[in-house]
Amino acid sequence: MTLLFTISGSDFSSNSSDYISIFDFGVFFIYLIPVLLLFSIIKRKNEENVLAYKYFITGFTMKILFGIIFSFIYLFYYQGGDSISYFWSSRALSRLLLEKPANAIDIIFFDHRTFENWLSFDAYTSLPLGRYFFSQGDSFSVVRFSTFFMLAGFNLWLPCLLLLNIFWYRGIWKFFLLVCKFYPGNIKWNAISILFIPSVLFWGSGIMKDSYTFSAALWLVTNIYYCFIERKKFMNNFLMLIVNSFILISLKPYIFVAIIPASLFWASYLYIKKIKNSALRFLATPGLLSIGILAGIFVLRLFSSSLGSFGDMDSMLKKAQVYQQDQTRAEEYGQNFYDIGKFDASLSGIIIKTPAALVAGIYRPFIWEARNPVMLISGLENFLLLLFSLFMIFRIGIKAVYIIIIKEPFILFSFIFSLIFFFSVGLASANFGALVRYRIIAIPFFLVALANTYYLIRKSKQEEQQQQ
Repeated sequence: MTLLFTISGSDFSSNSSDYISIFDFGVFFIYLIPVLLLFSIIKRKNEENVLAYKYFITGFTMKILFGIIFSFIYLFYYQGGDSISYFWSSRALSRLLLEKPANAIDIIFFDHRTFENWLSFDAYTSLPLGRYFFSQGDSFSVVRFSTFFMLAGFNLWLPCLLLLNIFWYRGIWKFFLLVCKFYPGNIKWNAISILFIPSVLFWGSGIMKDSYTFSAALWLVTNIYYCFIERKKFMNNFLMLIVNSFILISLKPYIFVAIIPASLFWASYLYIKKIKNSALRFLATPGLLSIGILAGIFVLRLFSSSLGSFGDMDSMLKKAQVYQQDQTRAEEYGQNFYDIGKFDASLSGIIIKTPAALVAGIYRPFIWEARNPVMLISGLENFLLLLFSLFMIFRIGIKAVYIIIIKEPFILFSFIFSLIFFFSVGLASANFGALVRYRIIAIPFFLVALANTYYLIRKSKQEEQQQQ
């Protein structure tokens, strides 16, 4: 089958067998069977003590299924795009690792994307996409990170996809277990919120930046909790904290910028909640919250050179303004964009756009704004999310919701992080295609906060009825 790729300036083959062949399926199932057997053993070993493990295999299976659907849509429907670029380029680097390991190691571990190393690629390896190699360091990081998975997958798409999803799923599962640890009576809805949202599965399971950053963000929150709150398996969690921070800073530093202050605020609030004496807690609250905020600022300052334009507020606002205006260019992005109006790169200009940006980040695209099946899925999800939000406000009541949020540090953290993130992507994205990808990180936090707020309110009412 001949494919008509739309990536200008590439040397991609138009033959579909150069991307997925019968060998992909053979090696994929050879790997998949022992993986599922191993997962079955893990499930049986843990399910009796941790009820959340009943979703362990189902969650992974859905992730693999959506990863395959995503890959096929990019190959045979879009016939082009970032995922194909990442596959082609990481396969070239994987082949170079076998043919000229010194050059490949220089590129992978030291990020030396020099013209000399570019010349080390040949007809056997094929060339990585030039603009990723030389000018787009964040995109090339996906290629670097994927190379060893590609090598272990015999340079085949589906086996590489399977191995990557095993790695990504570990971070997502760790976060799911953490949430279930806080709210063990609400496992079903926590599973739906974290493991089974279709748009999150779709955009977070393919060979893309978003798959790396989604898993790394959820995993990083878990690492922070076990390193600084519970101090459980400190070295393992600290090592993964470094790895996940590096992934986020390399690919999407603004996610790191959003997570760190919110997480340290959460950690401070948890310490406050542990103080039993109410008078002492009242006196300690301002100091502990200040320590958390200052620690967050210190960490961001420490990494400011690596965060680039996300290292200070002014440059972040200017970048958001430029990015928003860029994505409304119909001639490049088509008509699949929304417009909340232009804004000044100032604090006052941002504040004026807060309501429109929040609505866009959380609830758009609306159903009637969907232009293709993928957008329609997001539109349906957003409609259900809007109904749930309205139910919480008008049926449950803002006061009852507020009381639970203030009492629950994790729910407060989840609301703060997700709303900041929704606001940011709603403000800067302007393109629905970008919006539905970028917002997947905030969706689990927002849904977990809503679902567990509702669960705790119902639980409290049931306990009151039983006492009567």
